[in-house]
Amino acid sequence: MFTNWKCLPNKGGAFPVLLFPQKMRLPPRSEILRFVRFGLVGVLNTAITFVLFWALRAVSVDIDLANLLSYLAGMINSFVCNKLWVFRSPGKGWEREAALFFLGTGICWALQWCAFRGMLLILPELLAQLLGMCFYTLLNYLYNRLIAFR
Repeated sequence: MFTNWKCLPNKGGAFPVLLFPQKMRLPPRSEILRFVRFGLVGVLNTAITFVLFWALRAVSVDIDLANLLSYLAGMINSFVCNKLWVFRSPGKGWEREAALFFLGTGICWALQWCAFRGMLLILPELLAQLLGMCFYTLLNYLYNRLIAFR
């Protein structure tokens, strides 16, 4: 990915020499488009998750149950959209992909939930939910790209 690494001068010796690439290659156009599609699906999933969380909390559903149920709704939508549109893998290995996808989203949800509960100590509930959703999205893209739909 990186070619022709270049050293910056170490002025005064206070800091170690830093290396920076002279030339970086951008990902292929297809990968950029895939990430954009993933982002669009993510916006839809975020809307589903956030609206459902807010609605469940409005009718006094327990905070952790509301978090779990809203993520499950987003996960189901995410699997269908990611399989058929983002990673375009219709028909091949559906069962394997579903198992890997839901295993990964479960792991990502658990990590998000830990972050969410920690943020609740210092942030308002809805802001903690939104930030947790951002954290989840990053983890989930990496997992799906590298493992579930490769």
